[in-house]
Amino acid sequence: MTMGATTSPTIDDRIENLLISPERVFEMLGKRRVGEVSFEQSEQGDARRLLLNVEKIAIENKRLQEKTEASYLESVSHQLHEVLLGELTEQLSATDELVQTVLNLPENIGELLDALAVKACSVSKLEPIAATMPWLYDELIVIVNTPQFRRKDSRGRIIIVETLRTALSFLGIENLRTLIPSLILKRAMPQITDPHPHIKQKLTQYATGVALTAKRIASISGGSKNEAYALGVLSNLGRCAVTRLYFKLFDKIQLHLLQECQKDKEQKRHEALLKIVPSANHLIAMQQEFADAVSADILEWMHLKRLPIASAMRACANKTPAERGTLCKALYQSRTYTQIRMLHQLKLVEMKDVKPLFNEQKFPNGALEKLKSIDIFTLQLVKNEENH
Repeated sequence: MTMGATTSPTIDDRIENLLISPERVFEMLGKRRVGEVSFEQSEQGDARRLLLNVEKIAIENKRLQEKTEASYLESVSHQLHEVLLGELTEQLSATDELVQTVLNLPENIGELLDALAVKACSVSKLEPIAATMPWLYDELIVIVNTPQFRRKDSRGRIIIVETLRTALSFLGIENLRTLIPSLILKRAMPQITDPHPHIKQKLTQYATGVALTAKRIASISGGSKNEAYALGVLSNLGRCAVTRLYFKLFDKIQLHLLQECQKDKEQKRHEALLKIVPSANHLIAMQQEFADAVSADILEWMHLKRLPIASAMRACANKTPAERGTLCKALYQSRTYTQIRMLHQLKLVEMKDVKPLFNEQKFPNGALEKLKSIDIFTLQLVKNEENH
């Protein structure tokens, strides 16, 4: 959305910036750094226009007068991001390689999610699938040996869990239905995002909030809690993919352009390239353009048979209006609610902005009151004592 000079940033704009860095939202709303560049003057609008019409931006770049260092840096940055956008678009379309190489998820990840989704899910059915994923074993072993799940033998000695079967058994199926989608997202999460180090933390908080809110909404409206929760978590895989690719490609393209400058003895351009850092505005624009569609691509690629969430994700990516009680509607509602809760924590939203959004989403009766009383940012796991 293009905003006028006096328009306050939308909730969507605030949350997109919050997921990169809370400081950006304070600046947008004029709460800190008085006199700094305002949101309206930032390059974020340019970044979005770049996505909509790369050729037009390229032509405009040629017309830029190199009167100041700032305008020259902007020109070089646009050129870098034009190349980046082309490569990113191409790589996002290769879903198989995207999932396995960029997100580091195995080919049989859908099989694991399907096994969890079955009502009659058991440790014996999960173990052979989970055993093919060493990273999952490592994560579960750490969790099962924490004080929350620790057990003692008949002599009162702490039992150290070392096998996958014991870990699965001690944790229990219900906890695993919560844990495993979250661990899949953790595996896909971008790790190094300098100079924006808060992305992983904020995206984890957001994904957890959306998932737990969707689960509660589904339980109130009579839908499937597990399906709503899984969709809430995994709907963020596209964000992970776009973010990982952006930072990877930025480094690759910047290095390539620097090498070109050295070869051609373009000292001024070389110096400008060294000053350019990954742009939050361009990343946000790319998230808004691609993330949901990529999430839908990934869920369709998984060929889920027992966990029917791919079609809801595709509907969300297409911004299809959703009926009450559907998975797609639960995702819309949980995203809106989580965004408000995250902004409210930092006093970055006012009630006059909130009410119209809540009214628009038409939450189930009593849902907002119930959601207000729960912690949506912490996974609620219970100690499993079955058969022990």
